[in-house]
Amino acid sequence: MQPTEIGATEWLANLSIGYVVLAAFALTALRLILVPNRGAFARSVAELVESLIIAGVLVFLVIRPFFLQAFFIPSESMEPTLMGHNEGISPTGEKYSDTVHDHIFVNKMVYRLREPKRGEIIVFKAEKKADKSSELSGKEPVENVLIKRLIALPGDTVEVREDETGTLRVFVNRKMLQEHYVKKPMQSNPQSGFGTGSPLKLGPADLFVMGDNRNNSNDSRFWGPLPRNRVIGKAELIFWPLSRIRLIR
Repeated sequence: MQPTEIGATEWLANLSIGYVVLAAFALTALRLILVPNRGAFARSVAELVESLIIAGVLVFLVIRPFFLQAFFIPSESMEPTLMGHNEGISPTGEKYSDTVHDHIFVNKMVYRLREPKRGEIIVFKAEKKADKSSELSGKEPVENVLIKRLIALPGDTVEVREDETGTLRVFVNRKMLQEHYVKKPMQSNPQSGFGTGSPLKLGPADLFVMGDNRNNSNDSRFWGPLPRNRVIGKAELIFWPLSRIRLIR
């Protein structure tokens, strides 16, 4: 889920610590300048500046690093659960009558208290090998931030194979998953080599993730297991657009 469009909310949510400290210093200086002035207007401005300093410190130095962070969905890989498309013909060939890009809050504290659970939607920093677009274009791969659904946990055996009807399905520990969230039935892809040709046994610190839009998702089928220590947090809530506000399941 590497953002390709940056709006005001994402720009503010992802300010660097250096900018935050600089802004706090400037506001503090302004507050000190206004303190000696006994005028009502100056006092009101000083109180506002003080509130901004406190709010900024709480949001950028406490809440964002440890508790909550906003992210933007730019692509179709998690549809229909999380929307990320523009009106018209998309890069994947889908035709859309509208433009919808969900903005979500990610809980960064929850996995400090417990381990991730199968079925949860997680945000993580992928390894360079997952950057297939740069690889194909001859650019240096980077560690992108992605969002996928957690399909299998450490020690699980995962396999993508046909069920009795000939439909490709996901099996974890030989049990077929009931996946109501998948956009369309999965199609085979010769480029997928992890858990698709044979069962894949996950290591003690490995996770297996997949997009809900299975036919348009760059996930563990193509670049392998995700190390547990790369997980950033759990996707909790869509907060924008207003018509899409809901808990993420």
